[in-house]
Amino acid sequence: MTLKLTLALVMAFITAVIVGKFYVPWLRKMKAGQEIKENGPTWHMSKSGTPTMGGVIFISACTLVCLTVGFESMRSGDFTHIFVLLFALVFGAIGFLDDWEKLRKKQNLGLSAKMKFLLQLLAATCFLLLLRFTGYLSPNLYIPFWNLDLEIPTAVYMIFAAFVIVGCVNPVNL
Repeated sequence: MTLKLTLALVMAFITAVIVGKFYVPWLRKMKAGQEIKENGPTWHMSKSGTPTMGGVIFISACTLVCLTVGFESMRSGDFTHIFVLLFALVFGAIGFLDDWEKLRKKQNLGLSAKMKFLLQLLAATCFLLLLRFTGYLSPNLYIPFWNLDLEIPTAVYMIFAAFVIVGCVNPVNL
């Protein structure tokens, strides 16, 4: 298992470096730079023009690793990592759409916060339902330090878990 994780790490790193080496200059050539809000700190203005849509680099690395290192798992019928990859691709698509809107409008306003939140909540709910109906997820809330497993109603669990997912994803964006 350690060898597999090391291989995944090395492959993802090398893929990100190679894709980034070509993708970032292409983004600069296409003038896909981030616009900076004028009401921000003055030192932040130096970041104007920094290429946006860099998530494509990380998503491509994750996709390659999942499809190669995870191939053995898929052959044995375990598709857990593919579900997680699909989830990452959907969230990546939301981020791409947000960045695309920023570039299209040539300002630092992509999707509205409400629209992003709703799209992320929908994606998280679909992901949770997929995991639940394929048997990969049970509506049990595990409390680690007490080693306690609470079974809660499925609907309550799904709502709670969807908000936890969206809550965990957004601090990275902000």
